[in-house]
Amino acid sequence: MNVLLINPKCSGYYYRLGLVYPPLGLAYISATLKQAGHQVKIVDMSVENFDYVHFDFTQYDLVGISTDTPRFPQVFNIAKSVKGQNVTVVLGGPHASAEATDILKESLADYVILGEGEKATLELIEALENGEKYPDIPGVLYMEDGIVKGLPTEFIKNLDEIPFPDREGLKMDRYRNEFHGKPATSIVTSRGCPFNCEFCSSSQFMGIRWRRRSIPNVIEEVKLLVKNYGYGSIMFLDDNFTLNTKRVIALSEEIIKNDMRIAWWAFSRADELLGHEDMVEAMADSGCKMLFIGFESANEAALKEFNKKLDSSIAFDVVRLLKKYKIDVYASFILGALSDTYKTVEKTIKFAKELVKLGVSIVQFSILTPYPGTRLYEKLRGSLITKDYEKYDGTHLVFKHPNFTPQQLRKLFNKAYYRVYSTPKLLFKRGLPYAWRLLRRANATPTVEH
Repeated sequence: MNVLLINPKCSGYYYRLGLVYPPLGLAYISATLKQAGHQVKIVDMSVENFDYVHFDFTQYDLVGISTDTPRFPQVFNIAKSVKGQNVTVVLGGPHASAEATDILKESLADYVILGEGEKATLELIEALENGEKYPDIPGVLYMEDGIVKGLPTEFIKNLDEIPFPDREGLKMDRYRNEFHGKPATSIVTSRGCPFNCEFCSSSQFMGIRWRRRSIPNVIEEVKLLVKNYGYGSIMFLDDNFTLNTKRVIALSEEIIKNDMRIAWWAFSRADELLGHEDMVEAMADSGCKMLFIGFESANEAALKEFNKKLDSSIAFDVVRLLKKYKIDVYASFILGALSDTYKTVEKTIKFAKELVKLGVSIVQFSILTPYPGTRLYEKLRGSLITKDYEKYDGTHLVFKHPNFTPQQLRKLFNKAYYRVYSTPKLLFKRGLPYAWRLLRRANATPTVEH
């Protein structure tokens, strides 16, 4: 079968900061389909022009489109263009998984893939080739006689069975990211997250059960990125890279053993680092230069509300530990918890400034956003003040807050960036122009190109 996979143009916070990485989800699906003998083309609209309004989709048997929430308005238009040419449309991604029923009832897609897409997409294509319009495949939903039908998803147990992402099918030279002065690209070594935070859809989309690739499998892919593509920095985009201490140490030791000399970055949790100095030391020795940590708030009530299972006070010990091993911290905070007031937001801003004094290198603030598929969304469904999904980007208040108007919280959001990045520590390290760029891009109105 001839398949077109589309990654719509990113318009969110990270994209406006210039951080654009290959769409590994689609690249994994592409590799899986190609391995089975299918023809696949990937279009990543974040790095290439694609006029979907005038494009001839009839040259393909099926078009798959990935979508998160902020990009859904754009996906809506793309899917309509494809459907207008009577070509089969399949939607996947976090938003499609969360809103599958509405998507199918609106005839926006013929099929929706729930959760990870490699196995389900391949089995769907094979069923369609055999003339099965309504196949019973785990993770595939469709409309039959006006009723949404399908089976729940089944997560892939052995991730080593999945081929490496189809980077040959992407325009890799257009992803010009750097980290620690070296060309950088991304990799995922595990899936799933057991913590199920209130505001995060990862546990729903990829499952609560944490699944990992083997160390040899990961090392083989890192070698490929270093030797074949010339990357010197790796961004581990696992939702929770440091969940298993022994695995992180083993991976770090293999990176050293293979003399890779890379710089790397990963997502972590504060409580996974304290008490595991041996892991932190191994990470530093193997090239770890930064960890992204969601401290979220200085408001203990907010942390409880988020189901973070953390105490804010451990942040200081974590930053001291990482500083000891010269690992920078990218600290993330969320403003606008239901329990937040002006006083608690001010406390969080002050908290962030104190962490900067200790050595935090980058601070990010987001406004609490109830993404479809999260428990927060179900809680606030009746309090939403807009369904303009372009505003679901972490920089807008999209629900009726008990203590803030959207304008008031936006002012606090801007104030937080100004106050943190005007501190002497970051002023000399990154400068006001950096803070201004953060604010300007965070406040930019996202656009959808046609």
